[in-house]
Amino acid sequence: LVRLCHQLALECEELPPPFHQQVTALLHSHPHGWGHCSPQPNLPPCLQVLVPGGHRVSLLYEFLVPCLCIEASYPHHDSLRSKRCPFRDQPATYGPELWSSVRFHDYSASRKNQMAMVLSASCPLHPQATLCWREMAAETVPCHDIPNSTASEEEQVYTLDKVDVHPQLCFRFSYGNSSHVECPHRPETTWNVSVSVWGLQLRLRLISSIPAAFSAALCQHRDGQCEPESPLYTVTQPEGSVPGELALLLPMQVLGSCVLVWRSDVRFARKQLLCPDGEWGS
Repeated sequence: LVRLCHQLALECEELPPPFHQQVTALLHSHPHGWGHCSPQPNLPPCLQVLVPGGHRVSLLYEFLVPCLCIEASYPHHDSLRSKRCPFRDQPATYGPELWSSVRFHDYSASRKNQMAMVLSASCPLHPQATLCWREMAAETVPCHDIPNSTASEEEQVYTLDKVDVHPQLCFRFSYGNSSHVECPHRPETTWNVSVSVWGLQLRLRLISSIPAAFSAALCQHRDGQCEPESPLYTVTQPEGSVPGELALLLPMQVLGSCVLVWRSDVRFARKQLLCPDGEWGS
């Protein structure tokens, strides 16, 4: 009997239906090798396993993952099993399909200032998760890494505290030489801000549904960047207060100035860029 299975800590687990199958083959020794089947329309991918005598058996699989193994045994009960796991150390082979095999469950909580995600995977993976931020809410936009933002992990539950949860502040999961970006699944945010010009001042109007502190700083565009300049201006909505509107006035020292706004009561926050002439950014 020849089958595919997922190697876990103590056993090689059967593939889920409809991929669980055992193929009978005449075996006098271990399988000699493997290869990919020719792609067939509307059919899942499969491996061709070369068994002694020059015969090939085809076995279906869902995803090519590092714990996918080929196991051979005799049909009688408690027979010795021979197993090979050819993809374990081949990230170039399984890389494209690794993240497709993982399901991400988002439990991030804005009111707790915590990002939390749970992974469900056929392989016992323990990737590293760090924060990154996107300038726009689009999967094609690069996600910029945030230093010193590694999440803690316990049994595939990833958490990071003191985070301003936002749909563009994401986890980058890394395993071997491949990575995947997963952003919070809920699009809503706990605060928003708008800017208007009052004479030679910029007026920020902040609305927050949770107690929070906000900082703002003027900035000038240079080489595609807008770095905050001193001084910083801060406003706080204290704990126990009724959620509502906050206002900040900033002196506009240079025409064309923009302003960066962010939550300053957390460790990790995405800076929002506003320009009163109508240019927007993040």
